[in-house]
Amino acid sequence: MPNKKHLRLLSEQQLEKVIPMKFKYGFAPENEEEEEEPKNYYKVAQTLRIDRERFYRHSEIKNERRNKSLSVPHYIDHVLFTFQGQFVISDFFKKYYNDFGLEAIAFYDFGKKGLFTIIDHKKFQVFMNEVYKFIQRELNHIEDLEYEKYVLYLASFKLLQIREIVKFRLDQAQGLVYLSLIDLPLHEELKTVILESLFAYLQEKDVVFKFDEPNDRLELNNPTPEILQEIIENFDIIESATNSAFTTVRPGEFNTVTREQGINIVNADEDLPIIGIIDTGISSTSAIAPLLINDRSFSLNGDPFIDTANFQRNGHGTPVAGLATLGKINHLNQFNEDVIADAKALSIKISNGATGYISEIDLVKMLYDVKAKYPKIKLFTLTTCYDRHKTVNETFSDYTFLLDKFAHETDSLIFICTANNNDAINDNSSYDLSYFHSEKTNICTPADSMNNLTVGAAADNIANRPFCGIADGREFPTLFSRKGNIDLSLIFSRNKTNKNYFKPDVIESGGDLGYYNATSLDYMDDAMIDLISARPEIGLFKDVGTSFSTPLIANLAAKIQKQYPELYPQTIKALIINSASLNKIPFDTSVSKLRNRVAGHGYIDNFKSVFSNENSATLILEDSISDDDLKVYPINFPQYLTQTDLGKQRGIVKVTATLCFSFLPIKNNQLSYNPIHIAFSIFKNHEAEDIIKPKGEVNSNLKAGLTWSQNGRFKTKPIPYSNTQKLELNVNVNDLANEENTFKLAVHCLVTDQIIGELPAGYPKDFSFSLVINIEETTRNQTGLLYDEIQLINNLEVIGDLDADTTIEIDSLDV
Repeated sequence: MPNKKHLRLLSEQQLEKVIPMKFKYGFAPENEEEEEEPKNYYKVAQTLRIDRERFYRHSEIKNERRNKSLSVPHYIDHVLFTFQGQFVISDFFKKYYNDFGLEAIAFYDFGKKGLFTIIDHKKFQVFMNEVYKFIQRELNHIEDLEYEKYVLYLASFKLLQIREIVKFRLDQAQGLVYLSLIDLPLHEELKTVILESLFAYLQEKDVVFKFDEPNDRLELNNPTPEILQEIIENFDIIESATNSAFTTVRPGEFNTVTREQGINIVNADEDLPIIGIIDTGISSTSAIAPLLINDRSFSLNGDPFIDTANFQRNGHGTPVAGLATLGKINHLNQFNEDVIADAKALSIKISNGATGYISEIDLVKMLYDVKAKYPKIKLFTLTTCYDRHKTVNETFSDYTFLLDKFAHETDSLIFICTANNNDAINDNSSYDLSYFHSEKTNICTPADSMNNLTVGAAADNIANRPFCGIADGREFPTLFSRKGNIDLSLIFSRNKTNKNYFKPDVIESGGDLGYYNATSLDYMDDAMIDLISARPEIGLFKDVGTSFSTPLIANLAAKIQKQYPELYPQTIKALIINSASLNKIPFDTSVSKLRNRVAGHGYIDNFKSVFSNENSATLILEDSISDDDLKVYPINFPQYLTQTDLGKQRGIVKVTATLCFSFLPIKNNQLSYNPIHIAFSIFKNHEAEDIIKPKGEVNSNLKAGLTWSQNGRFKTKPIPYSNTQKLELNVNVNDLANEENTFKLAVHCLVTDQIIGELPAGYPKDFSFSLVINIEETTRNQTGLLYDEIQLINNLEVIGDLDADTTIEIDSLDV
């Protein structure tokens, strides 16, 4: 079947109408958003009584532990509240500030927890008095004692102390430590003088530090536990303290050498896409040296052309670069034929070894320097994650924030691994997906990045031999891969969730575990991937990991970029995700709810990502939208689908659509980290005004279960917004006939107002998005008409150079 180029949907010509969006399309009544008061006041009163007494006791202890000789200009206390529901910033921010002397600083658990600074202790005492009245009435049954209703919104509260601030064991503190500073927009002068005092303290103690002023945090170089404790207990502008300990590869002794291997790369002089390899360096004496950009500028630690990581110094960045530049087919063939490369590699060295500490500030600055020097570079791999897994529903780290911000500001896409769970071997004796119920299987920072693409490992090991891993099939996730840490069911009711809000995005071949004997697992040769070594005398060696799944997706992205160089990175992301499938990855009922969190959108179909064919047309819409707008685009289907006997009436066409967009992230609010709600769906052939009418008036839904890709109706207490959404639709003959062979694609946008201090000045007004729509004929005897016919009735153009090579080895990519 011949390869065909994807098609661009010409937005201006295809756009039918833009109208203001109205949320009246058949959801539950608006009063669903009202605060739910706790029914069992007695238990709440018991909790608040303990909290109140503990708060005063901890305040005294905190004051006693201060070192008064430091002469810190101001002491500030912070309170961490847990609410019965979501805190409505737009309604209650001013009330808490004006009435209770509390300034909101940050929100966690998607708005159910809030950190507040006590700005006015007298007003705060009024608040505590109301809490006391509530306690007295409910526990001592004093019926005539009145209290303010806001007390009922509280579930618990406590003083922010060092145990909540430090995210690692102080007695093990070493390397680089990051102090995230508290933002006090209404009392900036307090923060300024305390910060100046902290600078003086650090200089006096000879602690080397960097101030990342744009992102409001400090990087301390190897502070002692005693100094770190003294800082946190005396300088009250620290929200969190984290360290940057990272892991690139598993510990082990296997990494088996296979044989010496020469590689004949025949197109090294070709103008290929460049992939930035953020890793342990790339060996300039390895087999992929001809594809290495001759630039030693980008390193945090040593020569970027030397890679001595991994067992027996086989390297880590080098095999990653080999997979990213040469891809699946070349590795499958073990480079026995002439090798055609898909990309070149730029070495961005951040470490010499498998473990250590990373300067996030220097790393991100270096990425901006890369973009300044190579403005056309779009793609990066990052297979270095922090070694601590994220807790359930833990908020975004500053590191993740920086990478999301970088990707948005520079129009880039970083492929990030989930990290490996090295405990999986000892924790399991067989392939058991219920293992992913354990919190220790959660992803590690920065794999929760939303603007970038997160990759987990599937068990396939890119080999022309029987599958020897322990997984139930090649496409299944490995036990050492990691799952997303977000579980919205713990925060929201069953009818208020976002099915698109998960990580990883996809899984790809990364090798599997094997049976060392009948009852124990280990890394076994037959389940591993053959990889290019940093040592030229060795050639190939074997290993497994999410580190090697990730560059395979980057390679696929390079293939897409090579065919369609003008596409935005978010479009590349959407093409990859749109091709992924969970069809071959059934999860047992006991673990079915974990499937997206473990396998993402599924295992990749390489061909569909890069090409269409005569029976499958991929349409690409790149457009922008503004707050409160609804855009409607008609999608016209060929007449032959309803006028020809295709052998069946149901499921003649399958539509798969994916929306992706990047955003400028907002700090200090997990719920509104992404403040932009963009959603889409496919409707009947109705007017835009009818699409947003209540179902009782006009039902525009094509199918009962096909609604908006995510729900934007909850305005005061929104769900977290995903910037990656996917829908599937099986189309029957009657569906087309009833709508005169035209469906309506609708996209709408909403910017949340649940943001501390409102959107930053200069925040964008228009938001770009990428929508990929694959329309595939699924008849028994495919006609070969779809691709050509759909062009005749829509405003479409073939993307890229029609004379470009579309015969690359891609039919065989799904091994």
